[in-house]
Amino acid sequence: MSTFSTPAILLRRSSYGDYDLIVTLLTLNKGKLTVIAKNAKKSRKRFPGLLELFSVLHIECRTPRARGMAVLQDATLENPFSGIRGNIMKTSYASYWAELVNLWLEEGKEQTRIYHLLRYCLDSLDSGIIGNEELSIIFQLRFLSFSGLSPNFSECNKCHTKMDEIKGNHLFFELAKGGILCKGCSSSSLSSLNLTKGIVKQLLWIQENDLKTAGRLKFNQASLREGLKFLEKFIVFHIGKEPKSLKFLRNLCSQMP
Repeated sequence: MSTFSTPAILLRRSSYGDYDLIVTLLTLNKGKLTVIAKNAKKSRKRFPGLLELFSVLHIECRTPRARGMAVLQDATLENPFSGIRGNIMKTSYASYWAELVNLWLEEGKEQTRIYHLLRYCLDSLDSGIIGNEELSIIFQLRFLSFSGLSPNFSECNKCHTKMDEIKGNHLFFELAKGGILCKGCSSSSLSSLNLTKGIVKQLLWIQENDLKTAGRLKFNQASLREGLKFLEKFIVFHIGKEPKSLKFLRNLCSQMP
């Protein structure tokens, strides 16, 4: 029986019997990992205030002798993100990102880039240095890219006309094929969305720059709404379901002035 340790972000937790918790984490070294935290419900001293959603931890686990889940032996809290937990809107965005990662990733496959992406976005959300909506656009675009689903904004998916050479201020986006279409090629698509060329240029710019540079891009409110609406539709189309946290986030945003 061996042990291992790794930085981790808590994605999900659920009860297991009267005493234990099942905890799903995104780890730096082992990708998505589900472990059992024995007596975590029974004893407050076992993991006091540590196993909270999207907390950053350093964990130590014991691997099982046979098939089964690893056992969480110890956890140290590195960042509780109190700035997120004290704000329902920030909590809703962080919950959506965590659920998206949990839904899409397979167990046990190293996902270093996605770990660093989620950590960067949670840090930025907590500090408030980048707006919530801007961060969600950045997170979703980068997550799609790292998952092999990066939208094609550079040219028409069918005739390959460069985006800047397509006439007019409106483009179409084919959800199934994952790319933009010019007006002439859009008539044969059954799953296309309308997008302004302005938001397409902004999304392409984010794709082509690093995280810190992307975080400096400024959106007006109309562009923020258009970008978020598009990305959420694209993600739901490809994962085949609407995350529960996204539904809650949408309802919350609709109530905001």
